Amino acid sequence: MSCILRIREIFEELTPAEKKLASYVLEHGDQVVSLAASDFAELCETSPASVIRFVKKLGFEGLQDFKMDIVKGLALKLNNQENVYEAVTIHDSTMEIVNKIARGNIKAIEDTIGVLDEESVSEAIKALIEANHINIYGVGASGLVAQDLQYKLMRISKSVSMYMDSHTQLSSSIHMKKGDVAIGISHSGRTLEVYKSLERSKQRGATTISITKYGSSPISEIADIKLYTASVEKHLRTGAIASRIAQLTVVDIIFIGVARNNYSDIAKFIQDTRDMVEDLKI
Repeated sequence: MSCILRIREIFEELTPAEKKLASYVLEHGDQVVSLAASDFAELCETSPASVIRFVKKLGFEGLQDFKMDIVKGLALKLNNQENVYEAVTIHDSTMEIVNKIARGNIKAIEDTIGVLDEESVSEAIKALIEANHINIYGVGASGLVAQDLQYKLMRISKSVSMYMDSHTQLSSSIHMKKGDVAIGISHSGRTLEVYKSLERSKQRGATTISITKYGSSPISEIADIKLYTASVEKHLRTGAIASRIAQLTVVDIIFIGVARNNYSDIAKFIQDTRDMVEDLKI
């Protein structure tokens, strides 16, 4: 994951001094690559020590590694100008809307792949394979993603429930137990109904999985297994669209991971469900 993406993902978790440094990088990244720590600190009205702590918080060994990553990012941006996303405006033509939405969705997927942890994905897949029962929680746009996962898992004969009514989700969490899995989906990671449902499921002994935007949040903090999507840039007016695409990408990844297990039986389940609805087609 590039340093620019890391900064955007954890911006709200930074200290005031670190936010000054982060904002300067986001606005003047091309200038940072030629600055010494002392110069960078002076421009942001902070200290060289704060600069070093900042780059290490982002996962770099030192300022030089940090600046090299910025250089790589700038080169990539120059080579892919056609992929730069701009917010949709009321003055855009239909084709401009088509292109901007497509680029925004592509960017959301690419950035999400950058923040997904392979080990966490594998743990989530293993938990779902071994689960006695699965409850999925989500409201609003995230509820639609939860329903999509419920449908996919149901087709491969997994015992799974998802209720669109948030009160029913809360009630269903009471009956979770050890050996079950609860999945909470919330882009912000702060949806109260999802938090309460996941919290109660955990208290009852279920393994809990969260799907939230990257960074610390109440929902991810209580989850045993944390899966992340990329944050949608703040200027993006169609954020719910791109965040949903990112969530669906994660859902598809873990579903395929589950489906490949014992694939001969899974393929039969999928074919049987397809045959059931075939006669309903005109």
